Amino acid sequence: MAEKLTENTIIGEAAVSPERYRTFFRKAIEGFSPEVHCGEFKYWLSLNNGKTIKEAITSYRLSEPQKSIEERLTEERFSIISEPDKAFILAFSKNISELNYDCGGHIGWGACWGRYMVIYSKLGTKSKQVAARIFIRDDGIVLRLFFNNVDKHTQYIENAPEHIKSVFIGTHGDCNCSPKKENCKMRKTYAINGKQIEKCSGVVFEFHQPDIMKLPDYLRLLREFYGRAAK
Repeated sequence: MAEKLTENTIIGEAAVSPERYRTFFRKAIEGFSPEVHCGEFKYWLSLNNGKTIKEAITSYRLSEPQKSIEERLTEERFSIISEPDKAFILAFSKNISELNYDCGGHIGWGACWGRYMVIYSKLGTKSKQVAARIFIRDDGIVLRLFFNNVDKHTQYIENAPEHIKSVFIGTHGDCNCSPKKENCKMRKTYAINGKQIEKCSGVVFEFHQPDIMKLPDYLRLLREFYGRAAK
């Protein structure tokens, strides 16, 4: 049985494949991509040989260059992003920072959601509460917002613009668990216009092809859900 990796595992002490290490670091560090500033992954891993995983994580965070989101988007790897999409990312980043959420200038690995991803977390907390993510894909960007207790905001959603309301009532992200799990932690259930809706929180509340013209609506929606925390 393969040894379970923990923060106390010493790199190089046991026969662990680079991919198992990479998987662990990707889960432990948002946007983990040492190739950007530390060199190829295996090289970076060799530099940390003999350290605990926790020490390697600390080392990674200390070596990561600080850049603004404007500077980050000028990097060659982000040439896949269209100018209108870059403009949206910049405008969204500026405005959500005024709501006490920020990405810290980081654009990381996109996991299964896209080539890259921007994560907007609440400032000044250890919990890393995430309000939004932008998935960067070859064919454009997707804005995903994170909401709970949708039933408390039914009236707002029912009177929202169609491009907002449709994300809550459309079929994208509908829960299709089979068999249905009674206590599924991934399910979000609410009613809009008297219709009961069940969504899977893994892919819900995604706004495809967001643009600056709709930005005020996205921000009003964030304020509606996050209240004082988003003012």
